[in-house]
Amino acid sequence: MPNPVFIINPQSHTVAKRGSDLVRAGVTSKTNCYMLGTFGTLPSAVADILATGREHIFVEGGDGTIHGVLSAFMAQQPDVDKLPCFTLLPGGMTNLVAAHVGLKRPTAKKIKTLAENPQDQKIVKMPMLGAKAEDADKAHYGFLLSTGALPAATRYCAEHVHTKGIGGSAAVRNTLLKVLFGRGVERDTILKPSPLSLNLDTAWIEGDHIITVATTLPRLMIGLKPFWGTGDGKLMITHAGKDARNVVRNVARMLLPGQSAAAAVKLKRDGFQSWNVGNAIIQLSGEVVLDGEFLPQTNAPISLFATKPLKFIK
Repeated sequence: MPNPVFIINPQSHTVAKRGSDLVRAGVTSKTNCYMLGTFGTLPSAVADILATGREHIFVEGGDGTIHGVLSAFMAQQPDVDKLPCFTLLPGGMTNLVAAHVGLKRPTAKKIKTLAENPQDQKIVKMPMLGAKAEDADKAHYGFLLSTGALPAATRYCAEHVHTKGIGGSAAVRNTLLKVLFGRGVERDTILKPSPLSLNLDTAWIEGDHIITVATTLPRLMIGLKPFWGTGDGKLMITHAGKDARNVVRNVARMLLPGQSAAAAVKLKRDGFQSWNVGNAIIQLSGEVVLDGEFLPQTNAPISLFATKPLKFIK
């Protein structure tokens, strides 16, 4: 499996600010490294990598970069069993995916070891979340999809928090506190209910909602785990309707590593519901964010599903 290939986004926040850990480790060369000057070069880079049969891909960048790279591989090779293994290095303003299946603190020694002897390292398997609109030609792939308040909070972060130099989980905390404890226009804007229908195998939800979150990750940033559904489905979904109550108290509950049966009852009583499913269908007129990226807006139904697990070396 040695002879890896490297994909680096030089414009990702941390890479642009501090330089590339992969380059500093001395593992890259002109023949095995793709610098993403623009994402327009990504499809041809992925086609080259797949054609040469590389089995190990390093990706350095933030959540948006990882989302783009993995989506490009899935678009060209939807058979997950035929995809290479991936090693993810955090290099962006938000690095949620790398925090789970990537190198949290990459060093030159660790990078060289992974590049030279990947077969001796830890392999983590995790499915991706797929989203395919009925009127779209292709699916989008990522790990965290949200509607309602989180897309609104994402725009708020980009316009008011990131511009002040606050990134990553600090930006999420800043926005979360602003929404939960504020009384100004930000709270009213971000928490404004919007219509959504959610079709599951075991439930049908329709009406105005505050937020719907779907993921294949075990937890989110800052320890947040707003999922307590049961079952074997790899796609975890949590939904809060417009009449959800005790928002601050329930978000505090969700910060726990898990939810007790009693807490789940209280969350459901207050308008919060959670399921583990294999697939779902949502339909809305608002925005949808996947791994920090806004998907093309549509009024058509959007199918959500968990892929077969991808392999990550860390």
